[in-house]
Amino acid sequence: MKVLIVAPIHSPIVRSLIAALKNAGIELIVASHDAANEDGVIDLGPCRSMFSYLCFWKINKLVKEHQPDIVHAHVLNHYGLMAAFQKKPLLVALWGSDVMLSTKTGSFIKRKLFRVINWFVLKRADFIHTSGNHVAKEAENQYKEVHKKITTFYWGFPLPELELDLLNSTYQKLSDEFELTSDKNIVFPRGLGSVYNPEGAAKIINYLITKGILAKRLVVLRGFANDESVRKFASLVDIDNITFINRLLSPQELYALYKNTYMHFSIPHSDSLGGGVIEPALAGSLPVLSDLPSYRDFLKENDGLLLTDYSSAGLNIIYDKVTDTSEIDNSLALSRLKSKYSIDSVVASFNGIYQKMCTSK
Repeated sequence: MKVLIVAPIHSPIVRSLIAALKNAGIELIVASHDAANEDGVIDLGPCRSMFSYLCFWKINKLVKEHQPDIVHAHVLNHYGLMAAFQKKPLLVALWGSDVMLSTKTGSFIKRKLFRVINWFVLKRADFIHTSGNHVAKEAENQYKEVHKKITTFYWGFPLPELELDLLNSTYQKLSDEFELTSDKNIVFPRGLGSVYNPEGAAKIINYLITKGILAKRLVVLRGFANDESVRKFASLVDIDNITFINRLLSPQELYALYKNTYMHFSIPHSDSLGGGVIEPALAGSLPVLSDLPSYRDFLKENDGLLLTDYSSAGLNIIYDKVTDTSEIDNSLALSRLKSKYSIDSVVASFNGIYQKMCTSK
């Protein structure tokens, strides 16, 4: 089986997906914008604007050259649009904001344009997957036949576990670089892009500091945020006082950080169920999540807190949990998480889709 994956290669979840599928013996051709320095990835050129995703002939050329059995495109109105004009079976990954936000924000013309694009790609796709039931439901609102060809499952991947000596040395290096002062960090892992609600993160951080929580215990990851997003965030908090990790961390570094994290926040305005929730939870950290449908579904089966408002009462619940000194045995919760969100489980889900698409050609 040969699969052409077109996706943003700099996304950690895409990198993990590629590695897992290759390890499972699936032959992959991978293409992405801005991939000139990526080994084994076909560079589609720089992504300068939304118009870059209209260069569909680049995907058509790859399909003609490599003859994949399936084209697996990520982000409905980005690479999904780019891959919609070739003739091989098309699997499209819905990431959340492509469905939930693109048709509801911005100017009237922009909203209408994205609705047309979404309808077209949803209609063209032979199969669709997402990790949030509410995303699937909204996709069906945009194209009513979606329910016949969509499946919902978490498709993130756990971070690589480290042996104790390597874990300790990796965390020590992080501590030396960023002056980490605690083995019970409180981490904001999703970055500072607008969809990740940096204003909400700033409110929480400022509140916890006023309540006496050691500021250096509060760790904020820059993620893929641009310099302007960092400047905006710095105007909302004393960024020099907290622990600000101003670069991307490797999977090994993330695992070491999360193993030394007590609580992590994933409070975006829109999301399916992403790695920013699951990866720290698999390392034993307690999630605090924004009030989104996929997050509510997650908390029905797993430990964590739902942040429904930013009033003093709502934030006090978080403060009380931060200062709770009781020891909780979470081994059963971790076992349940690991069985459901394992690499084997995710790969089996994709393999099932691929096989179904190949047999129905």
